Amino acid sequence: TVSATAVKKLTGELIDIYGQNEHISLLSSSKHLDIIDRFAGEDADKLKDSIKEEFTKYKKLKDEFEGLENDPARRARDIDRLNSEIEEIENAAVKDGEEEELKSRRRILMNAGQIEEALNTVSEMLYGSDGCSDRLSQALRQLSRVEALDEKLSGYLEDLQNIDSQMSDIYRDIRDYLDTIPESGEELESVDLRLELVMRLKSKFGYTVDEINEYLKNDKDELNKLLDFENYTDDLKKKLEVSKDKVMKQCRKLSELRKESADSLKKRISDALLDLNFNQARFDIEMSVKDEPHADGIDQAEFMISLNPGEELKSLSRIASGGEMSRIMLGIISVFAGRETVDTLIFDEIDAGISGIAASKVADKLCSIAEGHQVICITHLPQIAAMADAHFKVEKTAVDNKTIVSIEKLKEEGIIGELVRILGGEESSESVMKAASDIKNSTTQRKKEIRKRK
Repeated sequence: TVSATAVKKLTGELIDIYGQNEHISLLSSSKHLDIIDRFAGEDADKLKDSIKEEFTKYKKLKDEFEGLENDPARRARDIDRLNSEIEEIENAAVKDGEEEELKSRRRILMNAGQIEEALNTVSEMLYGSDGCSDRLSQALRQLSRVEALDEKLSGYLEDLQNIDSQMSDIYRDIRDYLDTIPESGEELESVDLRLELVMRLKSKFGYTVDEINEYLKNDKDELNKLLDFENYTDDLKKKLEVSKDKVMKQCRKLSELRKESADSLKKRISDALLDLNFNQARFDIEMSVKDEPHADGIDQAEFMISLNPGEELKSLSRIASGGEMSRIMLGIISVFAGRETVDTLIFDEIDAGISGIAASKVADKLCSIAEGHQVICITHLPQIAAMADAHFKVEKTAVDNKTIVSIEKLKEEGIIGELVRILGGEESSESVMKAASDIKNSTTQRKKEIRKRK
C-alpha cells in the first residue's frame, strides 16, 4: 500500500499523458518558455535553480528597501515605540519556565489553608499522643527484649529502626514545609501580578520566552537602523545593487542559452510541422526581455505561426483551430520524443478536429514516435487506429444497473470490424469493408516505409 502522492511521483517517471487539455495550455505564452527550457535540458534547470536562489535574496533586499519609511515624523514615532517595547521586555526579565513555576506556586497559595490543615493532622498522627511514633517505640522495645533469642529478629529490628528514622525525617520536612506557608495573601497577590505581566508579554511579543527574546532582538536591530537611517539606507542600496547584478548575470546566461535553444527548437518544430501536412506554414519563436528580473529569469517567449502564404506570423491563440492545434502539439511532442527518458506516451484523442490527409500524416508521426517509445493512443479515427501494432477495444456495458468496462485485444477480423464501425458503416456493406481493408493495408505499407527510414 502506498500513498497517491507516491504513485503520482513514480508514474511521472514512467508515463506522459497528452490530452485535449494540452491544446489549451499550449495557447498560453507562459507555457512556451517552459517548452524552450525543457528543450535546453539540464543546463537550463541548473541556471534556473541558481537564479531562483539569488532572486530570493534580491527580492528580500528589494522589499526591505522599498519598505523604508522616509517620513522623519513617522521614524520618530517608530523609535519611541521600539524604545518602549525594548524597555518593557528588558524590565520584565521573564525567565524560561517562569510561567509554569508561577502557576504552580499560585495553586499552592490558593489552597494554603487546606494544605496546612492536612499537614498538621499528619504531624499529629505521627508524633501526637498515642501516634505512630509512640506505637513504633513500643514495637522497638518489644523486639529489643527478644532479639538475642533468634538471629532473624535482628533483621526485623533493623527494618523498624529504619522506618523510625524515615518517619522522623518526614515529620521534620513537613514542619519545615509548614513554615513556608505564608500567613497573609500578600504573596498570592504578588504572584498574580507577576503572572499577569508574563501573560501580557506573551500576548504581545511571543508565546515562548525564546520568541519574546527574538522579538527583543528584532526591535533592537530595527532601532539601530532608524537611529542610523542614512548610513543604513546607503548600505542597503549598495547591497541591493550587488544582489541585482548577481541575478542579472545569471539571467543573461540563461537568456543566451534560451535563444540558442529557441533557434534549434524552431527548426525542429518547423520540420515536424512539415511532416504533419503544414506544407505552407511558417513557425517562429518570438523572444523578448522583461524590465525586471524574476525567479525564472528575464525572458518572455511566444510561439508564432503563419499557416498560409502571405499571412503574417500570429500567436497560436489567434490563428489555430482545434484540429490544427492537435497537429501543432503533436509536432512539438515529436521533437521531444527522442530526447525523453519516459518510456510510455499516452495520447488521449489529440486527433480531435482532423481528418483526411492530415489524419494520415498524424498517424505517420505517431508511428515514428513509437519507434523509440511505447505509444498508447485513444482514437476514433480509422487512419490512426489502423496504424497500430496492437488493437484493443474498450467497451462500456450496463449490467444490473452497474457500468462494466471491458477491454478486448482484437485479431485481424476484429480490427477490420472496428475500422468499419468507426467509419460509420455496417459490416455487411462490401464497400465499407473494402474501405476498412484498404486503410489497413495502406497504413501497414506506410509503417514499413517509416521503419525502413529509421
